[in-house]
Amino acid sequence: MNSPRPVSHLRAGLGLAGARSNSSSEEIFRALAAHTPVGIFVSNPAGSCEYVNRRWCDLSGLTPEQALGEGWRSALHPEDAERIAAAWAAAASEGRDSIAEYRFLRPDGSVIWIEGYATAIRDSAEAVTGWIGTCIDVTPRRNAEEAVLASDERFRAAFDNAPIGMGFVAPDGRWLQVNGALCRLLGYTEDEILTLTLTDLTVPGDAEIQIEELGDARSETRTLSADGQTVWVAASTTLVRDGGGDPLYYIVQIEDIGDRKQTEHELRRLADHDPLTGILNRRGFTEGLRRELRRMERHGEYGALLLLDLDNFKLVNDTAGHPEGDRVLRATADVLRRRLRATDVIGRLGGDEFAALIMNVTPRQAREISTEIEGSIRDLRISGGAVDLEITASIGVIAVDHLAGEREDDLLAAVDRAMYRAKSLNRDR
Repeated sequence: MNSPRPVSHLRAGLGLAGARSNSSSEEIFRALAAHTPVGIFVSNPAGSCEYVNRRWCDLSGLTPEQALGEGWRSALHPEDAERIAAAWAAAASEGRDSIAEYRFLRPDGSVIWIEGYATAIRDSAEAVTGWIGTCIDVTPRRNAEEAVLASDERFRAAFDNAPIGMGFVAPDGRWLQVNGALCRLLGYTEDEILTLTLTDLTVPGDAEIQIEELGDARSETRTLSADGQTVWVAASTTLVRDGGGDPLYYIVQIEDIGDRKQTEHELRRLADHDPLTGILNRRGFTEGLRRELRRMERHGEYGALLLLDLDNFKLVNDTAGHPEGDRVLRATADVLRRRLRATDVIGRLGGDEFAALIMNVTPRQAREISTEIEGSIRDLRISGGAVDLEITASIGVIAVDHLAGEREDDLLAAVDRAMYRAKSLNRDR
């Protein structure tokens, strides 16, 4: 099988900006996609596939070339194809995340059950620019469900030997019986789990595993293991009724989805963080600025917007080399992190340009902060051949008032003008 190849859509779809940043981000994506045990796919807004990783190919039996465009649909089991196409179209038209279970019918005739999850990637205007999705093999759980329907004897064997956690739960949430896989997953003995309820195993503040009197339910949540660690799980519950139709107990199946959640977390972080400095990229900063402006308007708060540009940064790269230039960019981000608060919004907009929204400071305080930041950057020293290069920065500052009602694009344009005025003054000194 040929190795999957990321395409240019990855950069645009994930919100990656800047030539050098693009390269680093694509390398991170390649490494993440190559080594994750989760199938990954990327599509355009209409659902046309533009990338799949090797694990997705292993699950489907298709090559990357066969999966591109509408080719991925050929992997769907004929009995599931129409249902999944309709579900995907509905999610795409509404711009919402999608989760579904379906079967892959592989070229060798084998069938596996897949749980597919797709999340929308949006630009700063909230328009959907593409989709990133994950696929995991849930065949063991589905096989266990089929065993339940087959016979009590077969179910007992499936229950005891199932590779995923299974148990019976009373309508009030008490565990009645559990299998060995569930004990191993959560680190409890069988006797210990039987003294607990579903609530006891859920991380405080998270949604509990759903049990529905109307029928089957599926949920994702974090559970607490015996040693206090959190474990992300997907839980499926099936209601069993007595002869009179009253709820008797629930069959609960729990599987570890930590790998998938970690992959999703890394993909989301890649979409809105700068890989070189670790702070927000332009997309992430713009979204954070928009969010904070709305909050400021609701609560009557105020603040200041800073735009920082390193002076003559090209000279640093040309004289000392790109590795030293990257070190300066990381050091600049560290200066902003140290001087500003965790509640402030900090980002690298691209190249040598950084921005920060500082909450609840007066214009005078904002100017004092910008002066301190300029001084800290001036203290940075790098060796550029036979001389030490001094790093300086120009910072534009504007006040942000909740009564102004300005859009983030207008504020960024205004602070950009302020920064260029500061740069002009610096040149005249």
